[in-house]
Amino acid sequence: MARGADPDTRLDRTTMTHPLLTQFFVIASTTILAGQTALAAGPANLSVEATGPQTSPQDVLHWTAEEKFAGFPAIDTLFPTRPITGTLQPRELPEQLADLSNFTYDFDNKSWDLKSHMRAQPTAGILVIHNGNIVVEHYGLNHRADLPWVSFSVTKSVVSLLFGAALKDGFISSLDAPITDYLPEFKNTSYAGVSIKHILHMASGVAWNEDYADRQSDIAQLPVEQDAGFAYMGELPRVAPAGQRFNYNTGETNIAGAILRKAIGGNLSDYAGAKLFQPAGLSDNAYWMLDAANGDEFAGCCISATLRDYGRIGLFVLDHSLDAAENSPFPSDWLQQSTSPSTGSDGYGYFWWLLGDGVYAAEGIFGQIILVDPNRQLVIALQSAWQDAWSDRSEAQTMALFQALANFVTQPRQ
Repeated sequence: MARGADPDTRLDRTTMTHPLLTQFFVIASTTILAGQTALAAGPANLSVEATGPQTSPQDVLHWTAEEKFAGFPAIDTLFPTRPITGTLQPRELPEQLADLSNFTYDFDNKSWDLKSHMRAQPTAGILVIHNGNIVVEHYGLNHRADLPWVSFSVTKSVVSLLFGAALKDGFISSLDAPITDYLPEFKNTSYAGVSIKHILHMASGVAWNEDYADRQSDIAQLPVEQDAGFAYMGELPRVAPAGQRFNYNTGETNIAGAILRKAIGGNLSDYAGAKLFQPAGLSDNAYWMLDAANGDEFAGCCISATLRDYGRIGLFVLDHSLDAAENSPFPSDWLQQSTSPSTGSDGYGYFWWLLGDGVYAAEGIFGQIILVDPNRQLVIALQSAWQDAWSDRSEAQTMALFQALANFVTQPRQ
């Protein structure tokens, strides 16, 4: 399950994650409460008062641990959101809990168990599902099974699924269609000739600076309101042929969402409810962050859902990973298409990270992950509040844990 990427790919992976927090940062700059005490009180007692700008976007990246613990399960009290309709009778997840009393794994010349891992990489919840049964489920940071937790860029993989649904529904005729068929405002820009597929592969060839430390970078300058953001992007130059170079671009994630909204003639939350959350049996306890009150969803960020619903998304993907049933919301080979390497990167598909050996994952900053292993009928879901938005060490240790847990729960039981 280790990524095994070269240094350049790891750099792309790091820069991929940071931009998705940018929308969170910019909105947060106008809604973070003045004092620290409400956040420090914890999720159950979180009280938020919008008092105007209190901090810069860069400051939010450095939220204290207590602020993360309180804020990540309470995004709807901090920012504008839209509910996603699930079902009042969620998909059952039978429990066959593994005995982890003897479970350990090695990392960085040390032996770790699950508890020590959860302390070292602040973990709100970890769920392992094997053959449809919950075999591991643990919570930390005062998190609970019934509380949503923000997913950050895990959301992009949900959007990938919605593009499959839009193809099946006939709202989109082909991923090879130019984006200008849906967004004509890009006709006289560097995006002329860029296809939907190029956007899903993060390979438009249009210049984009993701340097989060640089206040003059594109990601730092991109307006939060998406129409203004598109006007900004329309001024960017082309630096490579479309489809040839992988370069994560937060602004283009918003383009993907706008294409989908134009195609379906509605908002993404309602479509996600109809095509994923209800068919997959997710609970009626999720919401999606918007760019403004009653505005548009960020296609690359910030669906909040419970840990078990993260797992149910993974199970639904697993159900359709080889050959979707006739009544599936996706084309029969959609997951195979989505998780096939692109020309620009052998580690990236349609908004999915490809981890090798047929394993793929949705990954978000601060340690949010849904990993799917069709070969072993395995799903691992993680909710976290890592110290840094992203670090190679946190990812490496987490993947070491995942590998060890996968081996442990899939081995024949005595």
